[in-house]
Amino acid sequence: MKKDLRQHPARTITELRQKLQEIWDCFIPNFCQNLVNTMP
Repeated sequence: MKKDLRQHPARTITELRQKLQEIWDCFIPNFCQNLVNTMP
């Protein structure tokens, strides 16, 4: 997420929220499950 936000920085809080929502919407459930499975 940080990488995406650094490449396209938001100028307002509203724009930041919108960008974060777009990033979250791109995550697929399997990606999140794989992250959880790798936790100790």
